[in-house]
Formats: sequence, structure tokens, C-alpha cells
Amino acid sequence: MKILRTKNKGKLVFIFLLVLLLIGCTNAKENSSEKERLDKSKPLPIGTVVKLKQMKKSVMIYGYNQIQVSTGKQYDYIAVPYPEGNISPDYNVFFNRNFIEKVMYEGYDSEEGKKLRKKVESNMKDN
Repeated sequence: MKILRTKNKGKLVFIFLLVLLLIGCTNAKENSSEKERLDKSKPLPIGTVVKLKQMKKSVMIYGYNQIQVSTGKQYDYIAVPYPEGNISPDYNVFFNRNFIEKVMYEGYDSEEGKKLRKKVESNMKDN
């Protein structure tokens, strides 16, 4: 009986170490993708949910290079409160990339979206 218990302990230790290794690999991947998402020089995909500095509510990006009519000022992004979405034009949030504190969720990314963001990125560099 003692032999069986020793073999089982060895298997359990092996499985435990394997699980720890896999969890560590998953966390490393998440951390590196988080760093990629926080590159503020590159535009974020439409649908991305971000936390902005000095705001409690998260917002969802739905446009680039928008001009706020009331001020005539151009901003990198326009967004709506998340999860409510579009309530009315009074709730639109205009902000520049340097105001992003954290990316909560990255929006859908397609080839068409990547092409648009490359154009937007070159406009951001020019400004």
C-alpha cells in the first residue's frame, strides 16, 4: 500500500507542477498583450472599452479624429458611456489618447479596421 501512495504522490506533484507552469505561461501572455494594448501611439479598435483618467465610468470608443461641435476642437477619439451606449449627443465623450488610463477590453479587429487605424495613426503623428 505504501508503494501505491508514493506513486500517486509523485503523479500529483507532477500534475501540480504542470498546472503551475501552464498558469504562469497564461499570465505572461496576458501581461504582454496588456502592454501592447497600452501603446497610446497606435489607435485602438472601435468597440474598445477604456478607463479614462479622472472619470469613474468606463467608455466605449466608436470613432476617431472627431470634432466636438460646441468647441470646434478635434480629439483622437469619441466614445459613449459603457455599458449604456448611445444615450444622446450630450453624453458623447471626446478625448485624446493621453487621457487613457487603462484598456478594459479591446474591440473587434479586422483587416479593414487595421487599414483604417494605419491612416488614423499617421494623422495622429502629424498632429
